[in-house]
Amino acid sequence: MLRKILRAPLVLSVVMAATIARAEDEGQADLDRAVAAKLNAESLRDFNTVISLCDQAITKGLSKESTTFAKQLLSATLLERGSAVGESIFKQSPPSPQWPQMRQMSLADLERSITLDAEQADAHLLIARLQLLPGGEHKRAMTAIDEALRLTAMDKAKHSDALILRASAQEEMPKRLADLDEAVKLVPENPKPLRARGAIKLAMKKPDEALADFDAALKLEPKDAATHEARGLVLATMEKWDDARKSFSEAVQLKPDSTSALLQRGRVNILAGDSKAADEDFSQALKAEPENVAALLLRAEARNQLHKPELALEDLNKSLELRPGLLPALRARAMLLAASDKLQEAIVDLELVRKLEPNDKLTQFQLAALYAGGGKVPQAIEAYNAILEADPKSLPAHRGRADAFLSAGQQRAAIADYEEALKQDPKDSGVLNNLAWVLATSPDDAIRNGKRAIELATEAAKTTDYKQAHILSTLAAGYAETGDFKTAITWSKKALEVSEEKLREPLTKELKSYEASKPWREAQTAPAEDLNPPPEGAKP
Repeated sequence: MLRKILRAPLVLSVVMAATIARAEDEGQADLDRAVAAKLNAESLRDFNTVISLCDQAITKGLSKESTTFAKQLLSATLLERGSAVGESIFKQSPPSPQWPQMRQMSLADLERSITLDAEQADAHLLIARLQLLPGGEHKRAMTAIDEALRLTAMDKAKHSDALILRASAQEEMPKRLADLDEAVKLVPENPKPLRARGAIKLAMKKPDEALADFDAALKLEPKDAATHEARGLVLATMEKWDDARKSFSEAVQLKPDSTSALLQRGRVNILAGDSKAADEDFSQALKAEPENVAALLLRAEARNQLHKPELALEDLNKSLELRPGLLPALRARAMLLAASDKLQEAIVDLELVRKLEPNDKLTQFQLAALYAGGGKVPQAIEAYNAILEADPKSLPAHRGRADAFLSAGQQRAAIADYEEALKQDPKDSGVLNNLAWVLATSPDDAIRNGKRAIELATEAAKTTDYKQAHILSTLAAGYAETGDFKTAITWSKKALEVSEEKLREPLTKELKSYEASKPWREAQTAPAEDLNPPPEGAKP
């Protein structure tokens, strides 16, 4: 009995050992299948099979050595699958609409891969790149870059890549530049950090240094289209139009299927005053990408400069079909319609712009000018009121509202705004002239002040070198108001001498009035010459 009792634990231990051994080897078949599948893996489906078999093998049980190997295989395959999905995001142009979901899939694989093997620099670098995309986690990107820098300390090329990536993620320009300086020193034969540093120096408004970097990069890789394009951008900022066009042309020749260099060359052609060449560039870009909204907007601008408003309008309409509510297109179309005297249609577009950007001052000014031009004076005044509520010292708004008041016959209100505008800029020739005109020609005896009108109009004439007919006309009106018709006639004749054809009829009427010793009276509106040029950008 005692012998049987003593033997029982021995038998039990043997049985338990055999059971454990079988458990440790139970997943071996799956691991062997995973290895075989990995050797022939080419697609994402193949990677899925390898990962699934590795997970099954580990779950079923493996020996210590086999478990270590299975985790290594699993980690490597997760990295391959995550890299295949993640890298495809950066290769697609334009990006796939599903790229956010693809990023999540890739990150899930990469993060799991580094939990199994944290010493994978490539995984950390790709995690950082994915997290630096819009909507990513900047903090996680920086920790991944730090790990990559640690792991690549002995690999100059990869360490340089990690520094370039960190430079792109740094918020302070000096820190970006420091990283790129180090990257260039590490691998001086690599054009990539030179290109990145050139872009940073351009952003820092150091075009000469940026150009030097791009030139150095082109010596290393003379057929890189992107570098020629970047070089063109630098030259464009330096207003070296011909050299810029040459660089963009080189980029186009090297990469004919890319529209970017065509668009940049077209922009330079517009700035250089060659709208015809710009039109050709944008048209070529649109042949490659018929729905490129940027090309449509730019071609509309070029065609407007070529005095082809109908064609420009077609481009703007198409851009709005492709991107309804696109603000630059709506604004450009409004200005084009206004220039074609289609003020009501222009107002409709600008009203939509205002709804989308209710606090945009330029839109408010443009709307006010269109209201005034379209005879909607109360709406114009209301628009200027809104501007002045936000900025009580706005000279253009006071001046614009004054002209609107004047056209509505509210001369006292107009004078108050002109006076306020003069406080902001005592040398503004338009304000000086407008106020002088009211003071010289108002039918209200209590408003007229000939002496001050002469003072104001004289100052306006001085600031314009006595070359503006409508200002000389105002000066004549001031002298006529004081009863000095001889001097009034002198200035009235001088106004006629320097005037354009369209002003000669009204100026002749004024002269005849003075010759008859009669001062001029203006019931409501300002002189024929538009006394209120709207704020810059308000007219097309």
